[in-house]
Amino acid sequence: MADWRDKLGNFLEKAEQDKQESDVSDMARFVSDVAMPAFRELAPELEKHGRTVTLREANESASILVQFNGDEEITYRVQGRMFPNGVLPYAEVRQRERKGLRLVRVESMLRSGAPDYVIDDIEPGEVIANFLEHYTSRVQLV
Repeated sequence: MADWRDKLGNFLEKAEQDKQESDVSDMARFVSDVAMPAFRELAPELEKHGRTVTLREANESASILVQFNGDEEITYRVQGRMFPNGVLPYAEVRQRERKGLRLVRVESMLRSGAPDYVIDDIEPGEVIANFLEHYTSRVQLV
């Protein structure tokens, strides 16, 4: 009788492992096909206005760091969060508080409302729009 339990257990464990690997590859594909192209589009526009821009790409995350006169204005990093329907990207945003004394972090889903969409629905323009929402509403220009 133990054989069928082992067979069932192995089957279910493999299914869970395959799902996790699929979610990881979805996020890696999102980083390379959506997030990084969005950041590469933003960078020259920010640089035209005297900003120094650093882009970083990892397997499951991407970030854009914007500095002005050597000071960090914003770091915007896209990474994945698990939901019942799969992995969805969200932004972790780090910027200076209003008085500029310390850095604060906030998190933001790329779309508002219930997560009733899948990762493949999100386009580079949505990443850019979310970045701009944070940058223009929270960065203090001197």
